[in-house]
Amino acid sequence: MNFTILIISLITILGLVLRILGIDKDGGLWNDEYVSWSIAVIPIGKEFFRGILAQCHMPLYYFYLKFFNLISSNDTFLRYTSVLPGIISIPVMYLAGKEKSKFCGYMCALFTALSSLLVYYSQEVRFYSLLFLFSALSVYFTLRTVKKPRKRNLSGLLISDFLIIITHTIGFVYVFFNLVYVTFKLRKFYKKFVKVSWIITAIILVISSPLLIKILFFGDNMSQWWAVFNFNKILQMFCDYFTPVISNVDVIENIHGLNFKSIFLIVPALIAFAVLVIGIFDKTLKEINQLWIIVLGTFLTAVIAAMLGKLAITSKYLMEIYPILILIFCSTISAFNKNWFKISIFTIFFFFQLGFVFSHSYAAFQPREEGNKYVADLIKSADLKDDDFIVLTYYPARRFYKYVDFSKLNVVEIYKGNFNYYYMPFLSTKDAMRLGKNLYRGTFLNSTLPLDKFSGSTLTEKLNEEVYYKMKPNQKVAFLFLDSVSFIDEATFQAVISNYETYKRAPLPFLVFSNIRNEIIKTMPVKARNIRFEAKGAWTMVSFQY
Repeated sequence: MNFTILIISLITILGLVLRILGIDKDGGLWNDEYVSWSIAVIPIGKEFFRGILAQCHMPLYYFYLKFFNLISSNDTFLRYTSVLPGIISIPVMYLAGKEKSKFCGYMCALFTALSSLLVYYSQEVRFYSLLFLFSALSVYFTLRTVKKPRKRNLSGLLISDFLIIITHTIGFVYVFFNLVYVTFKLRKFYKKFVKVSWIITAIILVISSPLLIKILFFGDNMSQWWAVFNFNKILQMFCDYFTPVISNVDVIENIHGLNFKSIFLIVPALIAFAVLVIGIFDKTLKEINQLWIIVLGTFLTAVIAAMLGKLAITSKYLMEIYPILILIFCSTISAFNKNWFKISIFTIFFFFQLGFVFSHSYAAFQPREEGNKYVADLIKSADLKDDDFIVLTYYPARRFYKYVDFSKLNVVEIYKGNFNYYYMPFLSTKDAMRLGKNLYRGTFLNSTLPLDKFSGSTLTEKLNEEVYYKMKPNQKVAFLFLDSVSFIDEATFQAVISNYETYKRAPLPFLVFSNIRNEIIKTMPVKARNIRFEAKGAWTMVSFQY
């Protein structure tokens, strides 16, 4: 067998093994994954396209997932749909790195196989693993097009860029700077070639523009409120890309002192930072490192959008630039003159990536704490009978239909699409998100008063009308809370509300749903008996008999 094929096969097998470790997640699909599945399961028609238009991302992934969903809707099977592009990316990154050297190709393949970030998203029913594959193909064909401007290379580049555009809403930003780079490299001798590239890309953008405009400017999506921009997020992104300690498992602000996690975070980050700085100033790497044009252009555009509150700065939302960062890092190490130094850096860096596999915090072992299947487990444990009541907060009942049958229960929904009704019913949800910070503060302050001074609220009035006044003796009610958005206890909540600067920085939904939780628990009826608290994953259920 050819030595190169053997090495890449072994690396790919390693990547596959890492991606299937712990893939059978106990909690089932969490919200974003559930959205992917709930759209993919709709028969192609008006409802299917309406479901796509309601989302903040482009449509290709939903068609991709639909194909596999026809075979099975099993959660683990659906996760394998992300494993597939994850392992295909490994040999593709070898080909991209091989444009520099074989050693660089091996390093790129190994980096891709071991990346905790890629392992994590290769186990998630979302489009990020597929997006990385398309971006890796784009980088490969970009290098090929610049080196040998032929029709087949240009075709590969335009097809991969088109796939990026119809997979990710901000993919067009990457594609724009990708073409800027190609234009810069071919500007002198291949003007017609460049012109054709821009014309074809412009046609693609014009065709997809109605969908882009709808999503970017007229979408009613509320997914970015949780990620207020700060410069720590840039540092976290860098750590996600180059260390095995990723933000989906451990946020860097929560890692204190010198310990196992901090060592596995700091050492690879310092190596990566030093290597990238060396690469920027190494004149022999000029050809590869000019790809920084694409990285910086895409990144700075994203930062500006984040500052304007239009985008969350996270590693997954900038997955397009990750293959280039891997390539620049690996090409810089492979260009070191002294083999002993090159091999030493290579060994130390990848030792830390592989060594973290044996940690309980490794990406592949992480459950999806917000998994909707946990909700089914809690409801089953609460032993609700026909006509008992359940109050769902943050998500509506339809987000759990894959696991829970609510048909025989009385369901009340206080979720992120209607919470305004329980505060100031005259406001729309959109206006509530925009104005609620100013309008709700008095309501929040009132809710923190001791029970003997608490004069009631719209929330308690509506709960009385919809639940307590309708309950019969011995009936049960269960309240479901998502801990990751309703985590502020009453004492902390009062401190946040009282300090205007702290209040101004706190995302409104965290305040709203923490207040809902605190007020519901504080105002439980005197007649309540058999009160029970139970938690599973990121969910808590409080139930009692009336």
